[in-house]
Amino acid sequence: MQSRMPSASNLTSGPIWIAALAMTLLFFAVTLAQAAEDAKAAARRSLERTEAARKERPNDGLLVFYESLVRLRLGERAKAFQLLRSLQGHHFGIVPVRDLGFDSVWDDPEFAAIRQELAAEEERTGTAPVAFRLTDPKLIPEGIAYDAKKDRFFLGSIAQRKIIVTGGKGEGTKDFSKPEDKLDGVVLGLTVSGSGDRLYAVVTNGFEEAAERSRHNEVVSYDLKNDRLLTRYPAPEAMQLNDLAVAPDGTVYATDSFAGSLFRKKPEARVLTLFGAAGALRGANGITMSAEGKLYVAISTGIARIDTSTGEPTRLAQPDDVVTGGCDGLYSHQGDLLGIQNVTNPGRVIRIALAEQGTRISGVQVLQSSHHPQFSEPTTGALAHDALNVIANSYVGHYRPDGTIKDAADLRPTAIVAVPCRGR
Repeated sequence: MQSRMPSASNLTSGPIWIAALAMTLLFFAVTLAQAAEDAKAAARRSLERTEAARKERPNDGLLVFYESLVRLRLGERAKAFQLLRSLQGHHFGIVPVRDLGFDSVWDDPEFAAIRQELAAEEERTGTAPVAFRLTDPKLIPEGIAYDAKKDRFFLGSIAQRKIIVTGGKGEGTKDFSKPEDKLDGVVLGLTVSGSGDRLYAVVTNGFEEAAERSRHNEVVSYDLKNDRLLTRYPAPEAMQLNDLAVAPDGTVYATDSFAGSLFRKKPEARVLTLFGAAGALRGANGITMSAEGKLYVAISTGIARIDTSTGEPTRLAQPDDVVTGGCDGLYSHQGDLLGIQNVTNPGRVIRIALAEQGTRISGVQVLQSSHHPQFSEPTTGALAHDALNVIANSYVGHYRPDGTIKDAADLRPTAIVAVPCRGR
């Protein structure tokens, strides 16, 4: 998901900030409340936060990467390059992505050399197979879910504000949602309940120009027995809902990437409300619940475990030689987590090994590197057929806040890549 870092002059223009991309970098850049203030003063505050975090975790390569972005915003090119060079030799899998804050130096020969060296160090995996392709290049899907009972996939379209359904091998693609469902916003996160009888989807206009007039966030529920819209659950206090997870008892959890918060709807409730402290989950994006009932959220700097009684997050400790921040999709699989990164890397899929009853990260395995020929802004995935089926080329960065598509002629039909859950 490529876009530009927000500033006072481009918060409502230029490529949009969708999913993890947006909020991950807002932690280190200008927040909405700061938009009218002097950009450099805001960047200085971002730098102070980053430096404070680095004092706690001096060997955290991801914090070094984020500091380099802030230094560039401050015009400190030499310092930014020095920080990026310090990442070399560590094999973090950090490779600067175009339009992700590096615009001012992208064509700089020195920057290009640094980036090339970091890219050369990235672990290269084999090429996972394409499970199936869709036909509409202007779908721009962000979320995907799998219905095991009927062996079918659901995908949510950003550009067309709808949900489509396709067979387990990509056959028989058709619209799932109906015009009368009135999905008033783009469709992001999707998930099927553990019982397999409900599909839940996030609908939001939080990053569109329309939100300036009337902000809209909700989770809609479909009955998969008759494939009809069942219920709508609004989130009136949310800024931009993104991804969601459903507990066995029917409790719905949804991340708010714009606000860095978590929302919850208990089974008997009709509205999603703030769960835990506002802004406690900077960069909140992917979310998943393990078979044991442990709730995890992807944040800017790693993975947080959520206390399901209070909403309080605890960032999982991890070795200094791994990078788990910037995950868009996050999934629980046989005691570990699977993550799709697209902020610190052009796009890779990793297996995050958990230890000590899911309270610590012990290591990371790269399941699919960014070298996959189909990868262009990979976003989320769905576990099915012994693989994580990943939206390989979402093109979400081509969707604009005014609802238009940038360079539409360059888009190709969506490819779903089946990434092995344990590598090869």
